[in-house]
Amino acid sequence: MPQLTKNIFEELSENIKGDVYTDTVRRYLHSTDGSIFRVEPACVVYPKDVEDVVTAVKFASRYGLSVHSRGAGSGLCGSAIGNGIILDFAKYMNGLIELDVRGKTFTCLPGYRFGELELELKGQGLFFPPDPSSGEYATFGGMYGTNASGAHSVKYGNVADYIEDAEFVTTEGNIYTLSGLAETVYEDLDEPFKKLMQICEENSELIKKGYPPVKYNSNGYNLRDMLKNSSLHLGKLLGGSEGTLAVTTRLKFRLLDKPTHDSLVVAYFDNIINSAKAVQAILPMNPAGIEIMDKSLLSLAKESDAKLREAIPDGYDNVCMIEFDGYSEEETSALAEQAREILERENLSPEMHMAATAEEKAKFWAVRKAAVPILYKLKGKKKILALIEDAAVPTDRLVEYFEGLYSLLEEHEVDFVIYGHIAKGLLHTRPLLDLKDPYDIEMLKKLDDKVFELVNRLGGAVSGEHGDGRLRSCYIKKQYGELYDVFQDVKSVFDPERRLNPDILTLHDEYQMMKYLRFGKDYRSSDMKDKRLVWAEGFTEEAEKCHGCSKCTTVTPATRMCPVYKVTRDELSAPKAKANILRALMSGAIDNKAIYEKSLQEVISHCVTCGSCHVECPSNVNIPKLSMEAKAQYVKKFGSKFSDMVPTHLETMGRKLRKITWAMEPFMRFRASRKVLELTSGIAAEREFVPLDRLSLFDRLAGHKSPEGGKKVMFFSGCYAGYVRPNIGMSAVQVLEKAGFEVIVPEQHCCGLPHLSKGIRDGSKKKIDQNIESWGHLVDEVDYIVTTCTSCGLSLYKEWAYIRSDEIIDKIKDKLVHISTLVNENRDKLELEASGVKLAYHKSCHFRILPDNDSSVNMLRSVEGIDVEDLASNCCGMAGSWGMKAENYYLSKEIGSPMTEKLIRSDAPVGVTDCPTCTIQMVHMGGGKVIKHPIEVIAECLKK
Repeated sequence: MPQLTKNIFEELSENIKGDVYTDTVRRYLHSTDGSIFRVEPACVVYPKDVEDVVTAVKFASRYGLSVHSRGAGSGLCGSAIGNGIILDFAKYMNGLIELDVRGKTFTCLPGYRFGELELELKGQGLFFPPDPSSGEYATFGGMYGTNASGAHSVKYGNVADYIEDAEFVTTEGNIYTLSGLAETVYEDLDEPFKKLMQICEENSELIKKGYPPVKYNSNGYNLRDMLKNSSLHLGKLLGGSEGTLAVTTRLKFRLLDKPTHDSLVVAYFDNIINSAKAVQAILPMNPAGIEIMDKSLLSLAKESDAKLREAIPDGYDNVCMIEFDGYSEEETSALAEQAREILERENLSPEMHMAATAEEKAKFWAVRKAAVPILYKLKGKKKILALIEDAAVPTDRLVEYFEGLYSLLEEHEVDFVIYGHIAKGLLHTRPLLDLKDPYDIEMLKKLDDKVFELVNRLGGAVSGEHGDGRLRSCYIKKQYGELYDVFQDVKSVFDPERRLNPDILTLHDEYQMMKYLRFGKDYRSSDMKDKRLVWAEGFTEEAEKCHGCSKCTTVTPATRMCPVYKVTRDELSAPKAKANILRALMSGAIDNKAIYEKSLQEVISHCVTCGSCHVECPSNVNIPKLSMEAKAQYVKKFGSKFSDMVPTHLETMGRKLRKITWAMEPFMRFRASRKVLELTSGIAAEREFVPLDRLSLFDRLAGHKSPEGGKKVMFFSGCYAGYVRPNIGMSAVQVLEKAGFEVIVPEQHCCGLPHLSKGIRDGSKKKIDQNIESWGHLVDEVDYIVTTCTSCGLSLYKEWAYIRSDEIIDKIKDKLVHISTLVNENRDKLELEASGVKLAYHKSCHFRILPDNDSSVNMLRSVEGIDVEDLASNCCGMAGSWGMKAENYYLSKEIGSPMTEKLIRSDAPVGVTDCPTCTIQMVHMGGGKVIKHPIEVIAECLKK
C-alpha cells in the first residue's frame, strides 16, 4: 500500500455525498466483525448512493487501495474487514426501494436488513425463505455476499436461489445489472464478460465435475449455471463471492407464499449416530428443517437457566427439532405424526414430543434460541469459537462425519458443542479455545486442517453457508485443484488489479487463519489503573467479552437495544463500539490517552445507559457500566460540563427553590424565556418547563403517622415523586397503607443516577453515602424498600454496587421492590373499583432490567373495569436527562416517536408509565394526552 496522507482522503471526501473518516477511532471500530480477526482499514466510507460507490472504487484504484464491502459486520469468517477502504452500507444505503406484493418481489439497497423486511411482509402472506439466525440484524448485501441460509434452507435453499436482479459496480467503476447482462447478446457484451463466457465454455467439463457432491456449498466461486441459452447469468456467482468480484449496490429478490401451518416433532436421542440415521429417514418427507443441539449445549443450557432445566429431560445425548410446514393443519400434522411413527418403528428416538399448538412450538424454539447465546456467557479463558462451524457433508455420510469429528476432538482433548442444520448435513461445531494461548492458536490450525481432510474425504465442503473469508480461504485450492485456477481467471476478469477484498477466496495462504487475530499470542492487555467504579471481575475482561456478533445493531422492535443506533445506524453508536474501543485502549492498539479525545468520547456519549443492551446481549456485556467508567475517567481529568451538572441538582432545587418556581412558570410559556434557559443550562428551548410543586411530598407528610402493626416498608420516593409530582408519592403511601403496611418515609436524597450516568462518580458516591447515613439504620428494621421510580429502583438495585461493595448495599438490593409487586402480592387486601377506564401503558427501559418487570401492567389489569393497552414499544428517547439537552433534542424525539405515535393512535385517553422522564416525553409528544403513574391510577380506584 502506498504512503497515505490525510490530504488524499480529503479529496475523496470532497467528491462524495456520504461520509469519509480516517480518524483512529473510526478505523478501529471497523477493524473487526463477528469473526476472530482484526485488520485496521485506512479509511471508512459511508456511501449515500451508487455514484458514491463508483467514486470510492475509482479512488481506491487510483491510489492502490483495496475495497471491502460491509453490512452489519456480523460475518463469522472475516469477510468484511481489510486494510484499505471499508464501504459501510448500513448507515445510508439501507432502504427498501420497492415491495411488489402482486409480483412477489422486493428491491432493496445492500444495507437493508432481513428483520425490516419481515415487518414489511407482516400480513401480506409472503415470506423470504432463507432465514439465517442473524437475520434480524444481517443485511441483504451481506447475506447475498455469503450466500447465506438458515434453519429452513433444506427445503427452501439459499439467498442466491432467490436473486432476480442486482446492480453492481466493478473495479473500474462501471455499473452493470444482472438482468442487463442476461439480456445482452455475446457480441454486445463488454470485453470482460465475453472473456468470462469463454472461460466458462472452455472449462465446462471441469466446472461440471469439479464441485464436491454436497448440496450446500459456499466454498469458492459458484460457476455452475452461468451460461443459459447463450446468455450470461451471474446471480449465483456474485452470490457467495464475498465482495471479491464486484460491489453490489441494489438487489431484487423473489418472495414465496408463506405457509399457513406448521408442526413440530421434538425428538431426543441416546447417541449422535441415531440422530444421523433419523435425518436420512425423515428427509424424503421434505421437512422444512431439522435442527440439532448436542449434549454439551443442552447441559450448558440447563445449568444456566431454570426454565430450560424444566423443558429439557435428563439423560439424552442430543435433541432434534423436526419441522414440517404447509397450507393446512391436517397436512402438517399428518407429516409430523408420520415422522414420529418412523422414528419409533426404527427404534431411533426413545422420547418424542408432538408440539402441535403455537404455545408448545414457541416453548421448544425458545429452548433453541436461548441455548446458543448461553455459550457466549461461559466464564474462563477458553471461549466458544466460530471455527469448524460451517462444514457440510452429504447427509448419507453424516454417520461417518460424526464418528470422525467426535474422535478428532476427543483425541485432542478439546471441549466442544454441536448444533445446527443437521437436515442439510451442516453442523456448527464450536470448540472452546483460548486464542491468547500459543498452544491453542496452533490447535486452531491443526483442528481445521484435520476437519478439512475429513470433510473432503466424505465429499463435503468446509463452507456451507457462512462463506470462506480469512478463516477458510486457505482450503479452496485444496478443495478444487484444477478448478481453483479457473477461479483465479474469473477473479482476473472482474478485478485484474486485485482491489476488491483481495485477501480472501483467491489468495492462497496456508497460515492465513493464524494471522491478524483479534487476540493472538502477542496480544497483551492491562487493566485500567485507578478505576472509578468497582470491577469485581475486571474492567478489561468485561470489554473482551464482546465477540462482535452485531445483535446490538438490530433496528427493528425485536430488541429494544440500541435506541441510539436504531436511529443513527452509525457504527459509532452501536453498543459493541464501546467494548471495541475500550478493549483497544487496554491492549495498546490505541494510545490510552485517546480516552480523553473527542472522537472516543463521542463513542461513549452515544451510550445513554438505558441498559437494554446488557439485558439482550448474547455475551451479557455490561456496556452501560463500561461507558460509565469511561465517562468518569474523562470527568476526573477535565471536570463536568455545566449542562451535565444541572440535572444532578434537582434535589437541591427541590429543597430550596420549590416555593418560588411557580413564579417562573408564566414566563417559561414563552420560547424566548426557554431559549435563555437553554443558553444557561443546556436544556432545549423546545422542552416544556417542568415546575417543582410548592408542597413537596415531605411537606405533605409532615405529622403523618402511618398505622402500625403490619409489615414495615420504607418508601424511597426519588426526586420526581418527592418534589415535582408529589401526588405519586402520596398515592403510593395511601395504597400501601390500605394494603396493611406501615410506611416509613425517612429523610432521603437523590439516588445518584443522574450523576453516575454523566460520569460524575464522586457526586453519585456522595448521594449514596448521604442516603445510607440518613436511613441505612432502617434497612434491617423494614421488610421492604419500595420505589415508584424505576430509575431510582435500578440505581438502588444495581448501580449503587458500582460505587460501594459493602454489606449494606447487598441488603438494600435484597429488600428492594417496585410498588406494583407489593400491590399484586396483597391484592386481596385492596378494594378497587373502576368503570370504563382505558389506559395506554409504556414500560421504561430501566424497568426491564429489574425483577418482576411486568408487575405494573399486571397490577393495572387486575382491576375490573380497567382496559390496558400495552404499547409494547421501544425507548421513549429521554434516557433520563439526556433527552432534555438541546444537543440531543431532535435525536431524542426521533428515538421516541415510534412509542409516542402508538400512544397518539391509541383510543386510550390516558397514558401511564413508571418512569418520570418517560412521563415528560409522553407529555411532550403524546398529543395532549394525560400521563399518570400506575400507582396514581390504583389510588383513584380505591373504594372511598
